[in-house]
Amino acid sequence: MNLTETQKKLLRWLVEEVRAGKLGEEKIWFLRSRDGTTLDGYKGDVPNIETTTLDALQSSGCLSRDRSQLNQYKYSLTSRAYEAVDSDFGAPNLSAITHLIPLTEIKHLDAELWERCHFSLSAGGNDPKAWDKAVRTALVILEERLRKLGGTESIKPDATGDTIVNTIFGVKSSVLGDKLNDKQLKGYRDLYAGMMAVFRNHYAHRVIDPSPEVGGAIIVFIDLLLKMLDDIDGDVGARD
Repeated sequence: MNLTETQKKLLRWLVEEVRAGKLGEEKIWFLRSRDGTTLDGYKGDVPNIETTTLDALQSSGCLSRDRSQLNQYKYSLTSRAYEAVDSDFGAPNLSAITHLIPLTEIKHLDAELWERCHFSLSAGGNDPKAWDKAVRTALVILEERLRKLGGTESIKPDATGDTIVNTIFGVKSSVLGDKLNDKQLKGYRDLYAGMMAVFRNHYAHRVIDPSPEVGGAIIVFIDLLLKMLDDIDGDVGARD
């Protein structure tokens, strides 16, 4: 609906006054004079109303003009007026934003992840160097959590990265080989090995200094991977 903010403001006001019982839905008389616009029978302050605003609301289908006399115009609200106001004139529903940007809801982040990463970010949320350090820390936490799940410290204490992943999720003779089916093992192996190859190795050997957007997205992704490890650990423990 192509209305200006002034036109939207007037329509909101009309709908609110009708719903409050201060105006009649089917019969709203606008009276024009040198002193401005008044509404017949209305007691209260009337906002400034231009005839061009009324014309725009009529053209948009929100007002219906029944008839007019000299400087007097009779309008009624249409169902479209209520729909427009209730939907905030078709504005997108932004309630999903906090879920698309989980860092705005830090209470949902893995406790250890947030505890260790936020110290790095205390230097400033716009500093790429701070995000570089935070991402490195998050990747170390992920690797340590994998070690814990697979108990690799006692099996392969020197293992790192995808070696740890293969020890846990390899299809043959892996730690979870008899706990998960082959498809699950392959899926988890590919996911975590890919994370190690693409991010862990990259950040371990180079200075990346990611933008806040990229750094934040990586940390949120690692948070998801940590939660998945917790779920795997819980499922495996329940079967034992």
